[in-house]
Amino acid sequence: MRVYLLTFLLALVLAACGSDNRRTARIPPLPPPGDSTRTAAALRALTLAINQTSPASAFAKRAVLLLAMGRVNDALEDINRAISRNDNVGSYYLTRAQILRALQQPAKALESAQRAEILGVDTPELYTLQGDLLQQQNDFGKARLYIAKALQMAPFEGEAYFFNGLIAARQGDTTQALAHYQQSLRLKPRYLETYNQLAAVYRSLGDHPSALAYNNRAISYFPDNPRLYYGRGLIYHVVGELDSATVCYQRAVQLQPTYYQAFFQLGLIFQKYRNYYGALTHYQRVQQLRPQFPRIDTYIGFCHERMGQFELAIASYTKATRSNPADQQAAAGLWRSERRMYVQNSYNSLFLPETKPEKELAPTRSRPVLDTSRFRISTIQPKARLSTRSDSLQRTVRPIGGN
Repeated sequence: MRVYLLTFLLALVLAACGSDNRRTARIPPLPPPGDSTRTAAALRALTLAINQTSPASAFAKRAVLLLAMGRVNDALEDINRAISRNDNVGSYYLTRAQILRALQQPAKALESAQRAEILGVDTPELYTLQGDLLQQQNDFGKARLYIAKALQMAPFEGEAYFFNGLIAARQGDTTQALAHYQQSLRLKPRYLETYNQLAAVYRSLGDHPSALAYNNRAISYFPDNPRLYYGRGLIYHVVGELDSATVCYQRAVQLQPTYYQAFFQLGLIFQKYRNYYGALTHYQRVQQLRPQFPRIDTYIGFCHERMGQFELAIASYTKATRSNPADQQAAAGLWRSERRMYVQNSYNSLFLPETKPEKELAPTRSRPVLDTSRFRISTIQPKARLSTRSDSLQRTVRPIGGN
C-alpha cells in the first residue's frame, strides 16, 4: 500500500512538472530584429501566454517586442507589470530604462539602469545606455567611463562609438566627433542616429553635398522614416531651395502627422512667400500639437496682422507678451495692431483726406512765413520691428545632439 501511495505521489509531481514545462514552452523566444512575420507571431504567442498564466517573463518579452514596434507606452505598461511580479530580475530594469529613454525621461531611465547594474547585469548594452543617459544630463566624465567600459567588453560596438562622437560634438570637438561617427558607421551601417548626426554636422559646417549624401544613404535603409525627410528638408531650407524643402517637410508630416517641427518649418516657408493664410494654418497646427512651442503665438499674431485681422492679432500678441515679456517682436506687433485697429474703427481727423481750404490766408509782412519745403518730415517708427526673417530656423538647424 505504501509503495502504491509513493508511486501515485510521484506521478502527480511529474504531471505538475510537465504542466509547468508546457506553460514555459508557450513563451516563445524573441525573434531576430527586422523579421516582421516572426515578430507578429511571437506577439500573439506572448499575449496568449499572458492571458493564460500571466508570467512575469511573458510581460517582459512582450515589452521588448512592443518597444521595437514603437509602441512605447504599451511597452512601459508591460514591463511595469513584469517588475511588479518579480522585482529581482536585472534585465527587466534594463528594458524599462530603454523604454524610459525612448519616452525622453533620462533621469528615471538612469535610475532603472543603475538598478539593473546592482542586480548583476554586466553587458555592453547596459553600459552604453548609461553613457547615453549621463551625457544627456551633461555628466560627460562619467558618460565616457561607462562607454569605455562597454568598448572594453565589445570593441566592435558601433553604438558606443556613436555616443563617444555625440559627447565630442556637444563639447565642440567636431573633428573628433566626425571620426567617431565614421567608425560607428563602419561597425554598424544600419544605425539611424549616426546618419542623422553626420548629416547635421556637415549641414552646420556648410558642406551640404556631404550632408545630402549621408541623408540619401540613410533613406535607402529607412525609406519611411519621417526624421530623415525632415533633416533633408532642413538641408534644402538652409541653402534656399524652398520648393525642395517643402516637398521633404510634407513627406515627413505624411509619414508622421504629429511631426510639429515639420509643420513649423512649412509655416516659415509659406510666410517667406507671403502666403499668410497657409503659414497661419501650419502655425495653428503646431500650436495644437505642441502648445508650449517657443514663440508660436508671436508667429500666429504676425499672420493675423498681415491679413488685417487685428483683433485676433492683438489676442495672440497679448498672449505672447504675457508668457514672455522679453519678446520684443510680440510687443512691437501688439503696438502696431492696436494702432491699426484704432484707425480702422475710429473717426480721426488726422487721417482724413487733405482738402483745400475755401480761402487761404494771405501772409502779412509783419510775420515771417515758414518755408516747410526746407524740412524733411520722417515718420516715427516703433523701436522694435517684427522681422519676417525668423531666428527659429537658425535654432532648428543645429546638430540634433544639441537639442
